[in-house]
Amino acid sequence: MPQLTGGQAVVAGLRRAGITTLFGIPGVHNGGLYDALLDAPDLRLVITRHEQGAAFMADGYARASGRTACVVTITGPGITNASTGLAEAYGESSPVLHIATALGVRRSEPAETGELHELRDQSGLLRALVAHHELVETVAEIPHAIHRGLRAMADARPGPVSIEIPLDLLTATDDVTLPEPLQVAPRAPSREDVDRAAALLADADAPLLFLGSGAMDAGSEAAALAERLHAPVLTAQTGKGAIPESHPLALGCKNRRDESLYAFLRTRDVILVVGCRLGARMTEDGRMPLAQRVIQIDRDAGALGHAHPVTVALHADAATALTELLEALPDQPAPADDGLEAQVHELRRLPQDGLDAPRSAAILGALREVLPADAVLVNDMTLTSYHAATLFPVEVPRAYMFPIYFGTLGFSLPAAIGAQLACPDRPIVSLSGDGGFLFTSEELNTAMRESVPVVAVVFNDQSYGAIDGHFRNIFGGRSVDVRLRNPDFVALGRAYGADAEGVDRPDALAQAVSRALGRAGPTLIEYRLDPVSP
Repeated sequence: MPQLTGGQAVVAGLRRAGITTLFGIPGVHNGGLYDALLDAPDLRLVITRHEQGAAFMADGYARASGRTACVVTITGPGITNASTGLAEAYGESSPVLHIATALGVRRSEPAETGELHELRDQSGLLRALVAHHELVETVAEIPHAIHRGLRAMADARPGPVSIEIPLDLLTATDDVTLPEPLQVAPRAPSREDVDRAAALLADADAPLLFLGSGAMDAGSEAAALAERLHAPVLTAQTGKGAIPESHPLALGCKNRRDESLYAFLRTRDVILVVGCRLGARMTEDGRMPLAQRVIQIDRDAGALGHAHPVTVALHADAATALTELLEALPDQPAPADDGLEAQVHELRRLPQDGLDAPRSAAILGALREVLPADAVLVNDMTLTSYHAATLFPVEVPRAYMFPIYFGTLGFSLPAAIGAQLACPDRPIVSLSGDGGFLFTSEELNTAMRESVPVVAVVFNDQSYGAIDGHFRNIFGGRSVDVRLRNPDFVALGRAYGADAEGVDRPDALAQAVSRALGRAGPTLIEYRLDPVSP
């Protein structure tokens, strides 16, 4: 039984869990962990410029790869700084492990005594942010707490897990036994539920598949079932790319209300929902038409029937359930509807309406032409990105990110850096507006430090343009003054040491991105737009 410090116990627990990358900023309240990391060259430590950026990087790493990443923070401000990123990861079901320090041993709610980095009810704050939380009280518990957190991720909807470790324990020593490596067998549905669902699908005249993030690694199974049923496939934004959007049965990505699509959805008599909670953001507060008979597959039992009644619920991993459904269907395939694929193709050509749609279509089209199929587009809350769900086709899984649930500004750049670290051989492009980019622009320094060839595109209209457009639309043309006095973005990029240039046309953007893809470090491209009028 080895004698380990608390910091060494964290390292051992991460190794046993197969976690290889950590994001964070060292501080006086977690020095014991960073000291242990000095003796762990197999773990990659990415030191960021802000804990919010660290949490976004861990999220981007997880979304791009499907692997768990770790973010490390100190007590108090480290946790509050990272809280936005943790909440974003929760909304998007990203497997992020958060290691935090706490004040005092065995004190989950320390008294207000004026200690450094003191935060009233720190554990309560974390419980409000993450899917699973645990406060350890001994060195020996640390690797087992990490194991239990990852088990919780595997047993339900993936999401951030937070392990609090009293800072005294990081330098204390104790006998430590390590848990067995986590073995996660795919969750299989019950035979009865499979048979009921297969009977519904076999009897359907017009079935439909609707894929969320839980189907991201089950695309081939979903496509095989769709082809067998001759059923069209619609994806949520969180499931975009689960099947190739060029597939003849792919309707593309559900973004906003489109009456032609909704009219088509009303003709469907059975809908198979895979890995999607059917929440308000995915169904436009319930306005999206759903078939009378709903089959739902989800690994999280709490999601089944929670937002919408279901006819059959399958508590299972998506790939396993889809495979069993395909095997349970009658040998006779569904009769083909000769006009269906033409109808699907037409519906995929959604109208380019809404604020800034024509310009965004030209920009996104130019990007799609020069980016390889496996490139990852990482979006922020900005006008062009709002249109990317429908105007930027994706052919492979884990090639599109958007902060759809928590909807935070500043997500894109650090998430793109995390994605690039997870997938060094894939081109990663970040899209931000000028307002959102400045929330986390300091992470360009992290990209330089880590030699990350991420491409950051900043749309500069010198304003919070999306907010201005929304206000003018809702309030009869009136808006508050959202104009911004921005820095020179090209000069800012170069000041960080990145390559940087400015463009103002889609073709020039495409050329700049093509040049950037061959570089060893980051590139900042400012796309200059007309400023918002007063």
